[in-house]
Amino acid sequence: MTIPQLVERGIDIIKYIPGVDTPGDDYKKIHAKDPSWPKFPSVRENDPIDVLANYAIRPSDRFVDIDFDCDAARKLKDIYFAGGIAQFGRDRTGHKLFEITDPTPFSKKRIEFGVKCLLEMRGSGCYSVLQGKLEKKVKAEISYLGNYEALTFQECNEAYLELGLICQFVEGMEGHFNDYLICIIGEMARKKMNHHTIRNIAENLITAVDRPHEKDFRKEKMKTVNAILKEEKYSTIEKLTWSESKVGQVRKVIEEIVGHTEEYKKPQAMEWTALSTIMETDYPPMPEIVEGMLTPGLWFLAAKPKLGKSFLTMQLAHAVATGTEFLGRKTIQGSVLFVALEDNARRIKKRAEMCGYDKCKNIHFTFVSPKLMDGLEEQLLQKAKELGDCKLIIIDTFIRAKSSKKKIGGNDSYEEASFLIDKFQRMLIGEDICCMANTHDKKEKESKNDDKVNRMTGSAAYQGQDGTWRLDRRRGGEGIYANTEFTIVARDLPEQEYEIKLEQGTWSMVGVAEKGEEHDKLTRNILQGVQAICDDPDGYGDCKTVELVKWLRDANFVESNPENTKKYKLGDFNVKGKVKSMKKKGLLVLSGGRYAAYKIPEIIPEEPPQQDLPF
Repeated sequence: MTIPQLVERGIDIIKYIPGVDTPGDDYKKIHAKDPSWPKFPSVRENDPIDVLANYAIRPSDRFVDIDFDCDAARKLKDIYFAGGIAQFGRDRTGHKLFEITDPTPFSKKRIEFGVKCLLEMRGSGCYSVLQGKLEKKVKAEISYLGNYEALTFQECNEAYLELGLICQFVEGMEGHFNDYLICIIGEMARKKMNHHTIRNIAENLITAVDRPHEKDFRKEKMKTVNAILKEEKYSTIEKLTWSESKVGQVRKVIEEIVGHTEEYKKPQAMEWTALSTIMETDYPPMPEIVEGMLTPGLWFLAAKPKLGKSFLTMQLAHAVATGTEFLGRKTIQGSVLFVALEDNARRIKKRAEMCGYDKCKNIHFTFVSPKLMDGLEEQLLQKAKELGDCKLIIIDTFIRAKSSKKKIGGNDSYEEASFLIDKFQRMLIGEDICCMANTHDKKEKESKNDDKVNRMTGSAAYQGQDGTWRLDRRRGGEGIYANTEFTIVARDLPEQEYEIKLEQGTWSMVGVAEKGEEHDKLTRNILQGVQAICDDPDGYGDCKTVELVKWLRDANFVESNPENTKKYKLGDFNVKGKVKSMKKKGLLVLSGGRYAAYKIPEIIPEEPPQQDLPF
């Protein structure tokens, strides 16, 4: 990442000439106490880069600089602080710059052991040399990390504290690792720290001092950790040869870590309602944000990347905000909150201009936000109530709004996602607001059952949502402008499948997707082969499925996969499975007994209609 790119993101950068603009060449004098520094003008986007000058970054409550001052911190920085906007310093390392979604005013936080600074988090009023001369024969350089993701301040602070604690113990080890490990585990456990957090810190601690020459070093040390936690025989750090001040520094960090209370631990009050009350209550009909397509509650829009999700949600937002039709359906007009975590204002403007949207005032964008469980849902509801007429909230994307470091019980992603979805749904109850969250498909291949919800990232936990929109490329389609299958699966609406098309940033309805309109290539080839057999008077007669597969392969109706042929010996496994699937769907039938000949039915049976339940 270059300096102009950083400036474009809104990061404050200043330029100075070493030995001219500063008191000497000592870069360490760059701080708020120097009265000359606040007067330096910020670099603008179009300013030329002076190769002879130094460039310093001024962190803030929004852009935080983490300074990894010790070897242990540098070794573990990518574990605790993966990604980031940029990395800089000596040999392009030592510092990482992060964006904070919930700006929190602070100047500088230091973690020390004795008089030595191990880790530092710099905010407002601090300076760091980004590029240029640090000292004699040493230069500061910058590199782009490429895996940019904003953090909440709580996420950043938690990672900072845990890493700092490890650095403190590594500094004070004095070669007695076992004694040290027993004492740190004991001290954390005595302070009632979550056992999962303890194990996580212990594993990273072992990584920081890993001894590859010792066989099973990591495995043996984690056995020790688990035994200590299980037996609840906790030692204390007083048993180590540290001064009282050093012990106090370590305890302060542990107490700060323990002080973070996870919201999910709070018990939820149960409310009871008699059936008679429910039956006697007149409930208003379910409103539809988009007629027949979208109701209040938590929805997901799922698709593979680059299929047009952002254009579809932008189109939906504009339709609701203006009260115009969406894909030919009526909408309820109201304000829209758009959490665009993968975009910026410039890109949104370009997209809106491309689509010809008018300058409506009731679509409200934010490009930074706290994470879910860290205040996002509360702020969304508060803003919605302030507007008074909010009908739609869009989160693009759900994965960016979800904390990757939040620990739910055993740090289980299923449990975390389930908790988030449940909490979001409860927040939306009674508000007549729809929240549409964009999500991606899993990277792995589609499952055998081809369940469309199952292909969503984190799908196991998404089963309790109110509805899902899916975009799927139609078979044979190429490019972003090819026709796309648009599927709607919801609690309060019948399942629907449409064919839609994206042109010049705008989606349009092509029509209802006809089931059985087209088959995949393998299905078509099998049907052609079976038809050829049926038309041949010298056909194969009665046979097992594997014999049919062999005939189809030998007759060149299907191609054999060499890997599968070698693995399964007889025929192609995929073809065998496809034949059985086609029989189950009624595309093939048997003419007689168990091992009768396969034939194509005279009438292809239609799938039985799905019963629409009234709830």
